[in-house]
Amino acid sequence: MRVSFLIFAVLFGQALPAQDAEELAIAQDVLTRLQPISFEKRREYCGYIGYDEKGQMIATPPVSGTQDSCSAPFPRNVAITASYHTHGDFDHGYFNEIPSDVDIEGDKKFYMNGYVSTPGGRLWFIDTQIMVTHQVCGVACLPSAPRFRKGAKGDVAESYTYEELLEKLDH
Repeated sequence: MRVSFLIFAVLFGQALPAQDAEELAIAQDVLTRLQPISFEKRREYCGYIGYDEKGQMIATPPVSGTQDSCSAPFPRNVAITASYHTHGDFDHGYFNEIPSDVDIEGDKKFYMNGYVSTPGGRLWFIDTQIMVTHQVCGVACLPSAPRFRKGAKGDVAESYTYEELLEKLDH
């Protein structure tokens, strides 16, 4: 009987290891390809990164969400290590240049880390072991939305603790 990393993490209450190079490369690739679609459709896209039955690290096919949320079903036969999702198109009504508290809480609840791409082309890594999110790369390192305006909602730091993020989002 196979025991996935996710089941192990859930049973033993431990978050999975922090970011690794292969996982990051897969996240960057899938989010780079999804950015233009996310802008055009004005919605988030999401999925998971993990190990398939052959032990190969893969990204699951993306699922289409709404303008401000996305929920992908957990895949069968994949030991999930991280989630990924886009933040859709640029919109003055949202502060979508940083991960949200919901992004961090959702990943933490399921013992995984996460990757978030923004309309400005930033790539964020969410480390749920220490509840910190940091920019892997800044503005325009991934495709940027044509309507993106840098600084529209104020300055964006290189990293945020969970508490700093709540303060930034005025929760």
